[in-house]
Amino acid sequence: MSKSSETNSRNVIPEVKKELDKNYAADSTETLATNYNISRNTLQGAFKQECGVGIRKYKLDQRMEAARNLLNNGIGIKEIAFTLKYGTISAFSRAFKKYYRVSPKEWNSAVQNVY
Repeated sequence: MSKSSETNSRNVIPEVKKELDKNYAADSTETLATNYNISRNTLQGAFKQECGVGIRKYKLDQRMEAARNLLNNGIGIKEIAFTLKYGTISAFSRAFKKYYRVSPKEWNSAVQNVY
């Protein structure tokens, strides 16, 4: 990678991060790279170097943190799945369970027992 393309890729990372933070169903890595006029591999490498995790993991972490916060605030599972742009409620539930090792329903029960 040339010095100028390395500098360019590092300059776009804050913008890519902002886009990922505001949009739970942000564009694919390929589309983001095209939008910022850098290669997908360059974007992925620069993002991981700057943020410590890859784009896919970053997006998943953001979605799951948002899901947890929404559940803690009493938002229903159906609404959360829609808000976080999951295709189905079951897709959201599977992702949540895989990430937290409890289902959203079990999480809700645990949260209600605390309060």
